[in-house]
Amino acid sequence: MAKKIPGGLTIWAEQTLESRIFYKKPDAWFKIWFYIVTKINYTDTKNLRRGQGFFKYKWITESCAMSKAQVDGCIKWLKEAKQITTRKTTHGLVITVLNYSKYQNLQNYEM
Repeated sequence: MAKKIPGGLTIWAEQTLESRIFYKKPDAWFKIWFYIVTKINYTDTKNLRRGQGFFKYKWITESCAMSKAQVDGCIKWLKEAKQITTRKTTHGLVITVLNYSKYQNLQNYEM
């Protein structure tokens, strides 16, 4: 058996190629969206549920090589598009990806 790949995985549906963020929004926004979805918790933890993650704008801007304005624009749009909700904390931001469990479950896909 091949050695397991560390770090887990994220599922991306083929229909992502037809999504508004993929073909109607700035390229940078999809990169930010990809980062958020990939960094979200895939299981419940002591402080966060599956589909939630703790972020700082600095982490997103540095990891995605984007400006704060680009991240702000993307986050605002993702909230308006009902893709995420956010909650400010003392030291950062909790982002909840809505429908995370639906899209991150292989049993929900036709193959």
